[in-house]
Formats: sequence, structure tokens, C-alpha cells
Amino acid sequence: MRARKVNDSVSPILEQILYGGSSVSMNLIAITRDIPENERMFKAQGLNNSILFKYPSFNGLDDGVGGPISGDDDLAESSGRPVETGIYVPHNARSPESGGIAIYLRGHNSDLLLEEQFGIKDGPSEAGTISDMRILQLIDEVPSLDAFLLKTCFESQKVTVDPRHWLISAEEDHQLRRLIRARIEPIVRKALSGGSGNAQSIERFLEAIWNPNLEEAGLFVSAFGIERSEADTIFSAWKGTTFYEYQLRRIAPRARLILNWLKSKDCVPIDIRMHKPYETQLLMHIERVGKLLDTTLMDIRGILADYETAFSAFMAGKPEPFREYLRTIRSRYWLLGYCVSALTSVSHLDARSMKNTPSRRLYFEGTQKLLRQFDVALDRRREQKGSF
Repeated sequence: MRARKVNDSVSPILEQILYGGSSVSMNLIAITRDIPENERMFKAQGLNNSILFKYPSFNGLDDGVGGPISGDDDLAESSGRPVETGIYVPHNARSPESGGIAIYLRGHNSDLLLEEQFGIKDGPSEAGTISDMRILQLIDEVPSLDAFLLKTCFESQKVTVDPRHWLISAEEDHQLRRLIRARIEPIVRKALSGGSGNAQSIERFLEAIWNPNLEEAGLFVSAFGIERSEADTIFSAWKGTTFYEYQLRRIAPRARLILNWLKSKDCVPIDIRMHKPYETQLLMHIERVGKLLDTTLMDIRGILADYETAFSAFMAGKPEPFREYLRTIRSRYWLLGYCVSALTSVSHLDARSMKNTPSRRLYFEGTQKLLRQFDVALDRRREQKGSF
């Protein structure tokens, strides 16, 4: 794996990093601009002048357009986490679109590149401090760069970061916690209803959602025949699944709008007659992007439908489906995280492109560019090699 120079022209991948939205990129250059150096996320200031990004790495689990990915846990786990983390370092922090280098955290020589570029090593933390490598590893444990998920991940690991890094208001944070609690509480109450579950013990179990180190977290998962050591993984994935479900409700209207647009005549450029030699190629591209979007939506629906089925069975006194769902929740969480992030990115790019075009009728070049951006956001076969 090599750190790569980015071409002078803005590549589709770089466009995704710069304009794909906060789920797929975290612009530390902008975020830390008004944060004193000694209070920034990383001790290596070069990292604070970079853009973190997420990109798909499904390693053959999916053919791109053929159909949804299997929810089988063994298959998904065999290829590891299907979303990886990269660091984009612009040559000029004031002009990130003009080019730079990319380092991938799971690249085989990433430790060497991180040391060469930023001077950081994967060694033990100094007394009373958290190493930059540890922070990068925590970020890599989350499928997307949504502020809420990163914030809760850091809190559960007792890692303190200046709250100005999390672009989320206290009100939104509170609302999301309330929604997640409301989603999980019926299951906790049902699980404890046959035992000595009183109001105080139920509250302790609900606290374990946010603090997996509590004894109750281990007790909960062990009641489903799962090792207590898996409590952190289970609760993180459970919270994340609920968060992405909430995100989906917010972006679903625009996702439906985009899908309908791709299947309509409005998607054909206004000036298509001027580009007749490329019409067939463009129509094929439209069809491909539509299939990618359909596949993403099918995967999301499948995961959420499985959750509802398992939840309903559990509430009806049949715990086996929910037990199995918890056993496989990690792989489902990562796939859902990718799918919702891709959809969020597509919605963000569409809103940006159509901001001054209420008719949704674009010219040839604009249509090509938007399709290219959609393709990059939705394509699960993207590789590190030649990305920029």
C-alpha cells in the first residue's frame, strides 16, 4: 500500500470526500480551525490538518448490481469490516481540492506511512494521555463518521475529546439517546419481566446501553447465550442500528425522489440531441446507478425487516429469533452503516446539485457529473488502488 498523490483535476473519489457529507468524511481542517492546538483531537498537528474519510471494501461480497448482500454472519465476518478508514492530507490545507496524498489505516504498511507523514507510532500511550493511534483505531471501529456514533464510541471507551469536534447539538444528542432508549427499553423490560426486574434494576440495564462496562450489560447478553465479553460489541451495534434507522427516516423522501428521477424522462439531459453519440452510454450509466440505488435500499429494508421480525417474536415470547439477530448484529450493523451512509451521501450530493434547479432537468455535463458522484457513493467494489 502506498501513499498516493492526487491528480490536479478533482477525481470522483476526491469529490466524494470533499462533498459527500459528514457520514463519509470528517474535515478536521475546518473543525479544528477555532480550537487551540493543545485541545485538538490529535497531538500530531498534521492529522488535525487532514480529512478523515470512509470508503467501502466489500472484497467480492457483492457484484455491484446483482442483488443484496447476504446477511449471513460467517460470510460477512470472513471479509472483515466492509467499510474502511482513510486519511486525506491535502498539499495545501486551504485548497484541499487541488490534490494531496491518501493513507489507508488498514493498509499493510500503514504504520510506516503514519510515522513518516505524522511522526506517530503504534506504541503504548504516555501516562495520562491517549495516543493518536488509539484515537484512529476507535474511529476505525465505527462504520461511518456520524458525530453521534463517534461521540458515543469515545464515551463508552472513556476517551475524552473536546466536544467542539462533534458537530452535533446537545438537543440532537439528547433526542437520539431518547429514541435509542425507547427502541431498546421494551426488550429489556420483557427480558426482565420473568425475573426480579424492578424499576431500579431496569434502569441499570438501560444505563448499560451507554456503559457496556456495567455488570448488567454482561448479564443481558449472557441471558441470550452470548459471551459477556461481547457486550460492548453487541450494544454498540444495537445503538448504531437504531441510529441508522433514524437517519433513514430523515433521508427516505429524497432517496425516493432520486430513484423516481433516475427512472423518469427528467433524468435525460436537456441537450441530449447535442450529444447523440454518447446517448446509449449515458442511458446505460443511468440504469446502472438506478440498480445500485435499488440494491442499497433492498439491503436496508432487509436488515430492518429482520430486526422487526426478531423483535416481534421476542415480544410474543419467542426469544430464539432475537437471540440469533444479536449473534449476527455486528455484520448487519456494518452493512447497514455503509448502506445508510451511501444513501445519505447520494442525498447530500443530489441536494447540492439541484439547489438551483427545481425542475431537476440538467444539461449533459451536469448529468454526467452527478451520475459519476452517485456511482462512487454507491459502488461497493471501490478499491484503494487508483482511487484518486
